[in-house]
Amino acid sequence: MTGATAGPGHVPRAGQDGAKRRGVYKPVVEETRSAPGTKKGSASLGPGFTGWALSDRAEVTLPVGCAARMGSAAPHITASLDVPSQDEERLYRRGEEPPVDPDTATRNNATVMREVAARLTERYGCAG
Repeated sequence: MTGATAGPGHVPRAGQDGAKRRGVYKPVVEETRSAPGTKKGSASLGPGFTGWALSDRAEVTLPVGCAARMGSAAPHITASLDVPSQDEERLYRRGEEPPVDPDTATRNNATVMREVAARLTERYGCAG
């Protein structure tokens, strides 16, 4: 693994409760030299996970040892989720409401990041 490895680009999310508009997210898995950090006002991913979630972004850092198991010379592998359809600033400029309630979106993003970490650590045999 060298450089950033992006997912399939922007991926549509299923509509919530019959919503007409669907959310969009962009998954990214990348090597990083810096230690994991947090974002102000973010929710924790829970015990056993190093990461955070907001309504429009989320990030998880895989356990030490995963980078080498994935063929990387970098010390860390980070998976992140960008959810432009939930970006409050962009929505405000357009006069639109978010397609999903921000609290629900934050919980959903935390769940997605926990699943990503669990699947990657299982696949590469590097659970912490």
